Amino acid sequence: MKKAHWLFPLSGAAYGFAFWYLIDYRWENDYLLASLMTFVAALAYCGWFAIGVRRLREDIAVTLVLPMLAALQVLAFQHLVGFEHADETAIFGLLACQALWVGVAVGIWRIWGPLQTTVLPNYPDRAALVPEIWSIKLALVFGLVGVGVFWPIFYALCSLFMLVGIDQIWDLVSEAYVALPLSGAAFATGILIAREKSGLMIPIRQVIGGMFRILYPIQASGLFLFLVAAALGGWEVLLDQDFGVWWTVMAAAAGLSYLLFGAVQAGEGATLFGRIGDRVFRFTLWMAPIFALIAMATIYIRVREYGLTPSRVYAIWAAVFVLMATIWLSVVAFDRRRPIPLSLRRAFGHIAICGALTAFIMHLPFLDPVSISARNQQSRLLSMADWDKADLAFIARNLGMPGEKALAELGGAKPDMVPSLAELRSYIDPDGDRVVVEIDNIPVYPSEYRVPGEAITRLLEGQLEDDRQFCRKDGASAEDTNQCALLMIDLDRDGTEEAIFFTTRSYVDIYRYEAADSDWRVVTNFYHDQDEIDHAAILRDLANGNFEITPPRYFDLLVGGVRWSQYR
Repeated sequence: MKKAHWLFPLSGAAYGFAFWYLIDYRWENDYLLASLMTFVAALAYCGWFAIGVRRLREDIAVTLVLPMLAALQVLAFQHLVGFEHADETAIFGLLACQALWVGVAVGIWRIWGPLQTTVLPNYPDRAALVPEIWSIKLALVFGLVGVGVFWPIFYALCSLFMLVGIDQIWDLVSEAYVALPLSGAAFATGILIAREKSGLMIPIRQVIGGMFRILYPIQASGLFLFLVAAALGGWEVLLDQDFGVWWTVMAAAAGLSYLLFGAVQAGEGATLFGRIGDRVFRFTLWMAPIFALIAMATIYIRVREYGLTPSRVYAIWAAVFVLMATIWLSVVAFDRRRPIPLSLRRAFGHIAICGALTAFIMHLPFLDPVSISARNQQSRLLSMADWDKADLAFIARNLGMPGEKALAELGGAKPDMVPSLAELRSYIDPDGDRVVVEIDNIPVYPSEYRVPGEAITRLLEGQLEDDRQFCRKDGASAEDTNQCALLMIDLDRDGTEEAIFFTTRSYVDIYRYEAADSDWRVVTNFYHDQDEIDHAAILRDLANGNFEITPPRYFDLLVGGVRWSQYR
């Protein structure tokens, strides 16, 4: 392998150039773009970690087969579901699952290879999969370190040339078609160093394991206190919270298990926390299954009321998997025939393999979360006498081709109750899509507007986050009456409102919502021409609808085909 060191930076540069080409090239039909990028990313990963394990022919076969499977799965999803009108959660979940199962598959390939000096650990045991996964993650971190070290040094070198008037080097390197290959070469070089110095990974893993062994009891103590407080306060209060509560409790269960995953990956001792500490530790393992059950209960409440959505399907998969995994760990920990660290490492090895299989299976054709959600929503609506147009709009906007098929079958059952796809995708729910702003108690006027409510929330939480500091008087709390308001008004009469955020300042910025990018941008700003202004009166006028659009005092000037605009 040492004779082929040059292949790592060369391959990194090639993959970087491939990514630049796929991203920058103006495709007439980008149907294959997602699957091609998946193939390139998986090919780079497999090429860096799967080659050099067994015989070259076998390594190359694995390096080609795994990326092809991942790319075909993405292509099948796009062909059967589509990306254009699919929930973003489903697209993100698809790509994340490809990374998960391909990554674990390469780790499995490495631990089942023959004895070599460059591959650690060198024995085909499922317990070895845990430290191997950590070694791969650390190698990827070394790749990022390589990129982070390369660019400051190279920029400093180019700055020296700039001092003597040679700017062409940096001008060339700053181009994307040069910068991405250089970044890829630096990333691959960092991975190469980590692979060649694999013996250094062992003490690094032991340091991480030691840190996680300290963090685990702290996290377990905090979760135990949370369970006690929840039990004393009543489970109904917790279960009646918004659907998003499952993220919190699921993160608690998964986070505790992940700390344990890190704590057992290094060290060959007979105990994990000492003989007495292990007795206490065994009883902390029951907390993660309880959190998983709470998550499943909160998910069930929403599914029973509103049916399945892609995010809820992912939530169910995750909750069931975490529940089974944590129960497995609890049972293994009470087996006193083997040392706890070895038993838990072996259990985590099995769990990693099951997780990779689950990530692969849940995106097979017709088993993906979007298809399952479409079938569930269709059966749910067929069991109801009246259909809410908002539910039909959700199917049209978020469930892709399976949603279109479901709407077609629903239209066949009740033609008068199913509008066209175009009408559903442009439908604005007067109740569900209107944002009730609870951010610093800021009102939005008027109550009716065309911009999606989620976009208003993103504006207040994003671009206007710093501006909100001018909304409250000194010493006032967020619940007190504030001095701000958001006005939605169509200033250019193009059919879409602009957003004007009134604060205690003497000027306001005008934001336009770009639907294509789902983002806001500042287009101009206004200022008032009075020495003093009564902000309380402005808020009252906005609330009472006392506002109107007036033409500007000076219009723009066209000289030939050139527009001379006012300073904005």
